[in-house]
Amino acid sequence: MSPPERPFMRLPSLAMAACLALLALPSLAQSPQRQPAAPPVREREATIVNQSGQTLRELYAAPVGGAEFGPDLLGADTVPDRGSFRARIPDAACDIEFRAIYQDGTEERRRQNICQNRRVQFGDPGIPLREATIRNETDMVLLQLFAAPPNAPGRGPDRLGEGVIAAGREMRIRLGRTRDCVFDITAVYEDGEEESRAGVNLCRDARVTFGDPNAPRREARVSNSSDRMIREFYASHRAPQLWGPDRLGNDMLPPGGNFMLRLRGAPCLWDLRAVYEDDAEETKTGVDLCANREIAFDGSGAPRPPERRVSLVNRHAAMVQEVYLSAPTEEDWGPDRLGEEVLPRGARREVSARLRDCEADIRIVFEDRRAAEERAGINLCEVAVIVLRPGWTLADRLDEGEPQDTGPRPGSLRLRNAAEVPVAELYADPPGAPRGPDRLGRTVLGVGETLDFAPPDGGECVADLVAVFRDGRELRLPGTDLCAGVELVLQ
Repeated sequence: MSPPERPFMRLPSLAMAACLALLALPSLAQSPQRQPAAPPVREREATIVNQSGQTLRELYAAPVGGAEFGPDLLGADTVPDRGSFRARIPDAACDIEFRAIYQDGTEERRRQNICQNRRVQFGDPGIPLREATIRNETDMVLLQLFAAPPNAPGRGPDRLGEGVIAAGREMRIRLGRTRDCVFDITAVYEDGEEESRAGVNLCRDARVTFGDPNAPRREARVSNSSDRMIREFYASHRAPQLWGPDRLGNDMLPPGGNFMLRLRGAPCLWDLRAVYEDDAEETKTGVDLCANREIAFDGSGAPRPPERRVSLVNRHAAMVQEVYLSAPTEEDWGPDRLGEEVLPRGARREVSARLRDCEADIRIVFEDRRAAEERAGINLCEVAVIVLRPGWTLADRLDEGEPQDTGPRPGSLRLRNAAEVPVAELYADPPGAPRGPDRLGRTVLGVGETLDFAPPDGGECVADLVAVFRDGRELRLPGTDLCAGVELVLQ
């Protein structure tokens, strides 16, 4: 039989637990107090109702008396007329000032306690919605349209917004809800010219026409008989003050091409202007479009820039693969002047470019595009030879080590065009023989240009020389010695 338990044997364990509890009290007292949770950010909602008669493009909100409005509550959205939008306004008070901006740029403001009424309405459906149909009966694009009451401080925003009204088209515009009937309306065309209609009563007639719908239409076929691309084309009876829009638009007119020019206006006499790809311009004034339906631009009235030539000598240890030559004002380098050729080590090549001024920038690119070198501001009227060698981009003399040009190469005749128009054709035939092929081919000898000309096909030195200028004039030089090694001026 086991001995009975002795209760007093548990007292030490109870005392020990009590002591441990007492020891724990100071640490509990020293633990940090729990911070109260931050109240959630208050967000209020409001339903925006658009009764303005226009599309609501932007919406801003700020506490009444606040310093500035917050971000656009619509973001990338818009609210159409008679549409609604639920706006969430973070950390907002009850009294809010709203700022609405419509599609035409006008704005409207509203102050409202959204705690009492969450429905915020812009526009009054009881006010008439004013609209107008704008008809463009000109031959130009209508870019902007302004309409405002006669007593308004300005002519108001552009009612077309991002739209335009093409020639012969119309567009319906909304002026919003207003009791005003009378408006001053101004149209601005793509050439900057403006046309105004004062005191238009849109309550009586909501259709407004700009231009004369009874003005006759003029048509003429314009052809490019030059050897250059026509980049722009203009027609106007108010030139040179106003040339109007580019009639080619985004197109270009290649050599041999044509397009139908369509104009609208009472005058028969028009001024026409072609701008070629090299920026040369050719203008025909007082063209009677009532009598002429076929008009050709051959470039004779737009002299080309002179062809600047320079000889390159490669003294580098690597082959030159590409050469670029352009005016300092050009944004890009243009074409590779070597074309399909290259400039090997020790070789010499002549490159050219049509430039109005003497100064040019040059860039050479080595084989496999491993490196490139450039030099700016070279006077091609003074420098005939450039020796490409290490350090040439900083050298004082670009033709160092090369003999100077002493005139035409042996066995040839140097022709210099001193006339005011290019030489379009050149013939050199045995004395008394019928006229043979054009020795210039598809090229021309521009104004101020020179050409070293040798007897064709290894023939006799003496030949009958005929130069035909772009204007049709011919210069005959019978019995000319093509091997004389002198310079012959053509004029």
